[in-house]
Formats: sequence, C-alpha cells, structure tokens
Amino acid sequence: MKDFANAVRSASSTLLRSGYAIVRTGGLMKACLDETFDDADGFFARTAAEKARFSRPDILEGHRAFGAEFSGDASRPDLNETYSLVLRNQTRPDIAGWRAANPLHGDLCRAAPFYATLANGVLDDLRDAVDPEGDRIDAAEFSYLQLNYYRPGRETRDLLQDAHEDGHLLTIVTSRQPGLEFEVDGRFEPANLAPDELLIMPGGILTLMTGGLMQPLVHQVRNVPGLRKRASLMFFVNASVANPPRAWIAARDGTYPDIRQATIESSQMFGLGSIGALAQ
Repeated sequence: MKDFANAVRSASSTLLRSGYAIVRTGGLMKACLDETFDDADGFFARTAAEKARFSRPDILEGHRAFGAEFSGDASRPDLNETYSLVLRNQTRPDIAGWRAANPLHGDLCRAAPFYATLANGVLDDLRDAVDPEGDRIDAAEFSYLQLNYYRPGRETRDLLQDAHEDGHLLTIVTSRQPGLEFEVDGRFEPANLAPDELLIMPGGILTLMTGGLMQPLVHQVRNVPGLRKRASLMFFVNASVANPPRAWIAARDGTYPDIRQATIESSQMFGLGSIGALAQ
C-alpha cells in the first residue's frame, strides 16, 4: 500500500507538471491484464451473433460493433470494435449472468476496483493541490472500462483513430502493442508503454474542473505495419451526473461551468449513447 500511495502521489505531481503521467501496475495487476487481453482475443473471434448477446448500448455496456465510434469526423469511424464495463452497472440483475458466461466481462469486473482506487487517489491529490476544500469525485459512480480491439492488417488508413481529446476527467490506458501516440509541443510521440505501465491522460472535463490549469492530452492511434491485431484497455473516469461536483477553479470569467451538463454532452461526442442514461 505504501508503494501504491507513492505511485499515486508521483503520478499526480507529474500530471500537474507535464500534462500526463505513467505508473507501474505491479505483478498481480499485470497478470490480471495479461488474462484480460488473452480473453479479448477469444471474445472478438466470436461470431457477430454471439457478441451481440453481450451488447447493451443503451447503458454503455458490453460489445459495440466495428466502426460504431468516431474520434473526430463521423465520416471517419474508429477502426475497431469495443467492449465496455460500467462500474455502476455491476449490480444490475439484467446483466448479472454476463460475468459467468463471458470471461472477458469477468476479467474487467476483477480489474475495475484497482482502476477506481487509482483514479480516486489521483483525483484526491489533484484536488488537494488546486482546491483542498473542493468537491471529492468518486470514480466508481459513472466511470467505465473499455477495451478497443483492432485488426490493423486489414486497414489501409494511416490512423486507426484520428487525433482527439477525451471528454472525461481522466483516461488511464494500457496496451500490449504499439500505435498509441500523444501530442507534446505540437508533435506526436509514440507512447511506448511497457506491459506493466499505465498512461494517465487528462480529458476535457478536468480542464473545466481546473479552470484551464490542466489541458487535455491530444492523442491518436497509428496503423503500425506488420501488426495482425492490437488491443488497448482504457478506464474513462467521469464526474457524477447524479451528484455533480462543482469545478475546483472558476473559469477565467469568474463563472463555474456546469460539470453535469458538460459530462453528458461530452459522453455523446464520439457516437456513444448519453451517460445520463446511467442515472435513470
């Protein structure tokens, strides 16, 4: 726990200083992620009908088909399928059987508490740095894990995902294959993550929470020659839309943005359903 606390503290200070941070997961979490990526190969190899059994787009849960999302222009869809697990949905009786019937779903259930704990620690440290009296954010309320699955060898586009910023507070991402690039000083640099490393990126909602102090990290996914497959796992950290926080720092004009409305609007920017449905 001491090592974990030190990692969180280091990540928070690095985010404030550099605009992104990389943390190591440790052996147990790495093993969990290894199993997740292995089971992703099995799930995405299933037929479309089999994958559709685990699809609830109305609550942002489960499988979404190839090209269902986009990063910039809707005419240029992301060249991947996805599978999501919303932390808030895990007690829903209508999807209770998914964990036993789908190994990938079970893997994400096991990984979710680690990601929520990491996100809460980072957000708590950021809040203490910019507004110690500010509202606390619980990542377990409206955040979700999403696994993106690509087959680069089938594509001719240079970018599997176009450059964009995420409409969340934070994104915590890892991958076993190259392709992820992020923008630094106007240039895109490869992330080059090790198997036990996670990249933490600020999103647009964190910019609103901090009055512009923390800017979103623009990123894209390049089609790397020779790759047969590519999988990445993201934890998208959202503010609550049921009990929304007040921004920690006012905007330049002295007003406080509506974090609830901004979170709902941002959740629909990339072809997804509204995160507001989870509050109903």
